[in-house]
Amino acid sequence: MNVIIPVAGEGVRLKPHTHFLPKCLLYVAGKPILGHILDGLKSLKIAKIVIVIGSKSDQITKFCENYDFNFKFVLQKNRLGLGHAVYLGSKDISGPTLVLLGDTITDFNLKNFTGKTNILGVKEVENPQRFGIVEIKGDRVISVVEKPEEPKSNLAIVGVYYFTDAKNIHRAMGKIIKKDIKTRGEYQLTDGIALLINEGEEFRIIKINDWFDCGTPDALIETNRHLLNLHSYFPRRKRVNVIPPVFIPDSAEIVDSVIGPNVSIGENVRIKNSIIQDSIINNNAIIENAIFSNSIIGQNAIVRGSFKRLNVGDSSVIEFP
Repeated sequence: MNVIIPVAGEGVRLKPHTHFLPKCLLYVAGKPILGHILDGLKSLKIAKIVIVIGSKSDQITKFCENYDFNFKFVLQKNRLGLGHAVYLGSKDISGPTLVLLGDTITDFNLKNFTGKTNILGVKEVENPQRFGIVEIKGDRVISVVEKPEEPKSNLAIVGVYYFTDAKNIHRAMGKIIKKDIKTRGEYQLTDGIALLINEGEEFRIIKINDWFDCGTPDALIETNRHLLNLHSYFPRRKRVNVIPPVFIPDSAEIVDSVIGPNVSIGENVRIKNSIIQDSIINNNAIIENAIFSNSIIGQNAIVRGSFKRLNVGDSSVIEFP
């Protein structure tokens, strides 16, 4: 099986964290998003993994050196949509191919995505207008529409696609691009899938319940909460109160602090005299005398606060800004 992972997006909604770091390398639950995706492929027999890259590509290629896969890197110079990215990634490959979005993590056995029928991973959502939506008959897909104003179902495509032959989706997207068919200003993968369905290609669905979006700061923190419940880790330390679930690597230096719940800490982070919950702290950050929650701290960032000493009389009211 081949795998295509598009990671060329700029991550605009995750700025300022993506000014210097690709979105797929942002940490969540102890490792980069791309790390979660690649770890999920270790149980499969993979012929080639095609990473569709954009800016900051050197950081992505260096990270992939940690994995013993056969990688191919394809540059998407212009951000023309997911369909365009898959068109570039599927060039010169053939046979069964998975497409996994680089900003989405699924907790699902990908071995189920195989066989002689194309498959779309889906999940029921409350706001189908935001997603590519499938209409089904039984478990067979009869139509797909990108972000429909009047959805015919609430089954959203969650970033897992299986094509029995990469050549088919490459050919379909080639037609879409040649005819300049765009939806919301981009070449959409759903339009290529719709073309294949109209040509008689069969698609069925597999429902995925554990699907985690990493496209916004709030979504990243929510994903961090879910994944920490599955992958909590921390070494015991003196003068540190840990409230699981958390992920704290051995390289982190923490003293006189309260960490957790739902905190993910990167490598070589230093924390002193602080209270942190529901947050993600990226590599090499320094936190001192701080109290915060629902926060993302970038790589090499320094956060220093100040504790106050009080002598407050009876019936007093003290309010800090």
